[in-house]
Amino acid sequence: MQEPHVWSRTFDPDLRRTAMRAKPAGARRAARPIALAALRGFESAARHLSFTVAATELNLTQSSISRQIASLERQVGKPLFVRRTRALELTAAGERLYAAVRQSLGAVDRCVDEIRGASGPPRVTVATYASFASLWLVPRLAAFQKSHPEIEIRIDAADRLVDLEAEEIDLAIRWLRPGTSVDPNALLLGEEEVAPALSPRLVESSGVVLNAPADLMRLPLLEMDDSVPSSSYSSWARWAEFAKAGPVRPRAGRLYFTYVDQAVQAAVRGQGVAIVRTPFLDDLVAGGDLVLPFPKLRMRSGYRYFLIANPRRQHLPHVETFRAWIVDEFKRGPHRLT
Repeated sequence: MQEPHVWSRTFDPDLRRTAMRAKPAGARRAARPIALAALRGFESAARHLSFTVAATELNLTQSSISRQIASLERQVGKPLFVRRTRALELTAAGERLYAAVRQSLGAVDRCVDEIRGASGPPRVTVATYASFASLWLVPRLAAFQKSHPEIEIRIDAADRLVDLEAEEIDLAIRWLRPGTSVDPNALLLGEEEVAPALSPRLVESSGVVLNAPADLMRLPLLEMDDSVPSSSYSSWARWAEFAKAGPVRPRAGRLYFTYVDQAVQAAVRGQGVAIVRTPFLDDLVAGGDLVLPFPKLRMRSGYRYFLIANPRRQHLPHVETFRAWIVDEFKRGPHRLT
């Protein structure tokens, strides 16, 4: 008995006509290709074990990630996650797919990065806030460039949180207030301390003998503006309470600043006493620009420094080199943040 045929239409451009070609019955339809975006969403959700964090990382909504995963599970034919009340776990199928997707996407990302970098020297783009860049990072870059002259450095200094992947940032050094949610892959560099510091010239010219913390209240005090969220954590009022220096009385002509580096510059020029933060503090004292009248009275502000790497670019050799250098610089400083 002759096998039945299922007919499908195909266009023959040479004959300019529609021909009928036979396809054996029972032939399997080709599976619909899996969207790359769905694989990206799955990889991020599997890496963080969180749809919410994956959505933030990829600049999507949580519902978009959920739809991507649901579509992927339909195509795979098996659940990829076990969804619990407060946790997310990979199934055996999810673990297997995650290993394959992570390796494959990593290879694609490396290839793209190599192609991009083939036209010029390797470059590391690091994002951090402006005061940290000017007071800590920039003064150290000469030493890094001397050891690694082949690597270009681009500093993106802005007082905002950046999307590392969307803005093609390799590394970010972030200074986060207490209670702020932190990327699970972030590396803690250390906790911040603050202490009063002033120029040696002001010590000499003022005639004020600094025997006790309360004596500082007789000098011009440089303050952070009240509109700055961090001002309450490193204010003169908070430090005075910590050091039992008595009340901070308003003085005419007091200076207020919105940026830390502005207050530090004013202190270096002898315009007053500033509450200065590590890791800037020890560098300025070691260089003779500022002195610590009460070095044992350092107060923890509650803020912490973190180093965050772009997951798509952290594997690149020049990014790994710069990341290791940042970590080493924090560890070797006299402040010993970690």
